[in-house]
Amino acid sequence: MQTNLDDVRHDLNCFQTEMQILDGRIKYYENALASIKQQDFEKQQSIIERLTQQMAALEKKYSVVEKNRDANTADFQQLTSHANETSAAMIQFKNRIAELEQEIQLQNRRFDEIAKLKGHFEGLTKQLGTSSVDKKTYKVRPGDTLDKIARFHKTTIERIKKANNLEQDLIVAGQELAIPNE
Repeated sequence: MQTNLDDVRHDLNCFQTEMQILDGRIKYYENALASIKQQDFEKQQSIIERLTQQMAALEKKYSVVEKNRDANTADFQQLTSHANETSAAMIQFKNRIAELEQEIQLQNRRFDEIAKLKGHFEGLTKQLGTSSVDKKTYKVRPGDTLDKIARFHKTTIERIKKANNLEQDLIVAGQELAIPNE
């Protein structure tokens, strides 16, 4: 029994030694695990910091893009407004040009009527017996002016206007003018 007791004591010492060895290994692995956890935590922290910085940079870029978009939108709206105003003005100008063209056509018809009336009046004056001794006639050519005609026939503008009942200096090519004798 003594031997058994010694064997049991010996086995107990061996178990205690093995327990101490296992306890040392557990502490070593716990320290290693704590060290790995710390390293992993530090890596995660650095990743989080880097992502936070990237996020802040992206937010700044997004803010700049938003401001540019808002400015571009405002510019586009202003250009659209200007284009609409320009289109409206162009339509008004086009309408006014059409009105003016109609007025010119109307004036041309009136000039034609006046020319016909003038022809009738000239015919009437010839029928009434105006003598060719007192007056001679001149057919207006392109480029002629009353001044030029008066100098050529050695008379004055006023005498030509009076002989033709003209109120203005306006003459047209093809018009016949009575030229008073000196």
